[in-house]
Amino acid sequence: MILDAIIALLGSIFGMLVDGIAATFVPLLNLIAAGIEAVVGLFVTGFSLGRIQRKKRDGATKGSAAGGIVILVVVLGLIGGFWATPRVMNREVTLVAKDGHSLPFAAMIIHTRDGDQHERTDHAGKIVIPRFWTHALSIKDPRYVEQRWEQSEIQPHLTASRTVLGSGLDSLAERLLKPAKE
Repeated sequence: MILDAIIALLGSIFGMLVDGIAATFVPLLNLIAAGIEAVVGLFVTGFSLGRIQRKKRDGATKGSAAGGIVILVVVLGLIGGFWATPRVMNREVTLVAKDGHSLPFAAMIIHTRDGDQHERTDHAGKIVIPRFWTHALSIKDPRYVEQRWEQSEIQPHLTASRTVLGSGLDSLAERLLKPAKE
């Protein structure tokens, strides 16, 4: 009994969605057909394309088409919201040293209104932070000089200084990661 009601609800929502799609795209398809007919009609006399007509069902009202359009807009809005929300709510910051190299796996503290979040940059020196609730961003890593950027100072690219340990590790890594001589 309950399963029948759920199936009927989903069927009616799907039917309204199809009506909304048809009410949206049928006039557009007819307009495209008229444009093709006009262009081809310049070269061929008497050329005519048929028009698409929506089939009227018994008991179909204008309310079902309007309801379908509303459901279509809501579904497209939800899909757009799921796609756009992370891009709007977060921003990406890249940390680089003064010599231009990125800061991979640097320990960062994101100061937000909810407290401090301890994160690390990725292998390219990038970190994703909340756009609206970040008060400051701090680097707390023994390889880099401790530094704090306030909200107004946070840019897409931030520059940090290396400590003696960080410079030594980088020069050691450059020597050790060279290809072997044959």
